[in-house]
Amino acid sequence: VGPESAKRSSMRWSMRWKPCTDRLALALLFANAGAALLQPQRVAVVTGASRGIGKGIAVELGREGYAVVCVGRSSRTDAGPTTERPTAEADLTVEATAEAVTAAGGRGRALPCDLGQDGAVDAIMDEVAQSEGRLDVLVSSAYTTPPGRLRGPFWEQPMAMWDSCNG
Repeated sequence: VGPESAKRSSMRWSMRWKPCTDRLALALLFANAGAALLQPQRVAVVTGASRGIGKGIAVELGREGYAVVCVGRSSRTDAGPTTERPTAEADLTVEATAEAVTAAGGRGRALPCDLGQDGAVDAIMDEVAQSEGRLDVLVSSAYTTPPGRLRGPFWEQPMAMWDSCNG
């Protein structure tokens, strides 16, 4: 038994087992892919989802495959109270954000709501619990622009401004 014999033996060994390891790798790959398909869709609630940071976060969660419940005051069905400044973008509603979430690969759902109203948060959470059965991510991005113009440093603003912003 010389070096050539050991080399041939090693070559036969690798040729004999390589197809087996390939089949094993494929089986594991398909098993993992199947398990991923069986996983329930992750669910996120994003408040303030009609514009700005909230809208951006909602769309990116959709890109990651989340079911995103878009919550905000601005809706196509009910103009709702708003103090937002006009922008160049035409459709700043929770419905538009839900459509963008779906277009990005997730599942968007619009729930128009004024979170400043008593019981609104409980109603949203009850609806999500009933319809989705789970909640994985909660993004609190709701904000009310205070009436008038902001002048000076934020620490010099009157309490009425902060009450307006924070409900």
